[in-house]
Amino acid sequence: MNILVVNYRDRLHPAAGGAEKHLHRIFSQIVEAGHKVVLLTTAFAGCKARETVDGIEVIRKGGDLLFQLTTAMNIRKLDREFNFDVVVEDLNKLPLFTPFLIKKPVVVQMHHLWRNSIFHEAAFPIAFMVWAFERIIPWFYRKQPFVVVSPSTKYELEEIGIAEDRISVIYNGSDDVDPIQMEPGSDDVDPSQVVENEEVPATPYFLWLSRVHRYKGIWTALQAFEEFAENHPDVKLVVAGDGPLLKKIPAWLKERGLTERVELLGFVSSSRKRKLLQNAVALLQTSFKEGWGLTVVEAAKLGTTTIASDVPGLRDSVRNGETGLLFPVGDFHTCAMEMDRLYSDDDLRTRLSAAAKSYAGEFRWDIAAEKTMELLQDAVIQHKVGEE
Repeated sequence: MNILVVNYRDRLHPAAGGAEKHLHRIFSQIVEAGHKVVLLTTAFAGCKARETVDGIEVIRKGGDLLFQLTTAMNIRKLDREFNFDVVVEDLNKLPLFTPFLIKKPVVVQMHHLWRNSIFHEAAFPIAFMVWAFERIIPWFYRKQPFVVVSPSTKYELEEIGIAEDRISVIYNGSDDVDPIQMEPGSDDVDPSQVVENEEVPATPYFLWLSRVHRYKGIWTALQAFEEFAENHPDVKLVVAGDGPLLKKIPAWLKERGLTERVELLGFVSSSRKRKLLQNAVALLQTSFKEGWGLTVVEAAKLGTTTIASDVPGLRDSVRNGETGLLFPVGDFHTCAMEMDRLYSDDDLRTRLSAAAKSYAGEFRWDIAAEKTMELLQDAVIQHKVGEE
C-alpha cells in the first residue's frame, strides 16, 4: 500500500517529541513490511525539503502557523504523484481536516486531547483556539476511524462525541531507549554538536526527563524537590532536556539555595539518557497532560519506577501502587511526600520497580505496527465498500 501520513513534525525537527517517536517507530516497521510511506510535515532551519528518514519519505513544507493551508495546497499534488491508498492524519495540534481535502480513506491518530491543560502551556488566544478546535473534531470527522495510545484518550474522545466503535487503542512499544528517538532538544540546539560527560551523579537522584515546557510540570517537580530536599540533603534532582523554560530555572534555584542540589543537563544523548534512567531513584513525570507516557515505560523497562501526575495517559502507563505512584496533578506537596515515601522504603521501591519492568514487557513496537497496518487495511476495505 501507499500511505500518506500528515503531521506537524518529523523526528528530526528540533521540537520533535513523543508523537514523532511513535510515528517513526510505527511507520518505519510498516515500510520494512514492504509498504510505501510518505510523511508531509513542516520545515525547519537547515532541513532538506525531501529526504528519507527511517525508510519514510519525508516532505517538508512551510511552518506551524499555516500548516493547515500547506496541507490543503499540497495533499492532492502528492496524491497525484504517489496515488495513496490511505491517509493518516496525526492529529496532535490543530486538526488538518484531511477528509475534506482528498477522496481517500482517512485514519486519525491521536495521542491526547489538550482540553483545559493547553491553558498551562500557551497564551490565551492560542490556547483558546486549540481548545475550540478540539470541541469541533466530531463535526469534521464524522465517519473516520480513530486510533489512540491509551484508554484515557479513548474515553476523552467519547466525551466529546466520537462513537466508541470508531476508536481503537493501540499501545506504544516499550524499547529501552530507542536508537531513533529524538532526545529532548530545543529550537536552537543541534544535537549533533552536543558533547557531554556520560557519567551520572554519584549521589542518589530523582530524574525529570522531558522538554522543558510549562505543561510538562517542571515547576511542580522543582517545588516538590525543594520540599523533599529539606529532609534529604544527600539526594539530588537531575533535569534532563531542553526547552524554553530551562533558562529561567537557574535564578529560581539560586533564590532557594538549590543550585548545588539540582543538575540541569539540557539535551542528553541516548546512551546518557539510558544511564540516567537506569540509575535514578525514580523518574518524576509531572506533566499536566500526556497521551501515554513513553519515558515512564522506558524507565520501567530499565527497572526504574515512576512518580507521576494522576492525569489521562499517565494513569494508564503507571498503575498506582503497583508499578509506580500517582499524585494529584500540580500538587507538589503530595509529590514531595511520595518522593519521601519511595526513597525511605527500599522494599517499596524494589517492588514497584520490578512490577514496572514486568508491565513494560507487555508492550512491543512490532505488535503496535502490525495492529496499525490492520486498521489501515480495514479503512481501505470499508472505503471501497462504501463506494459500491
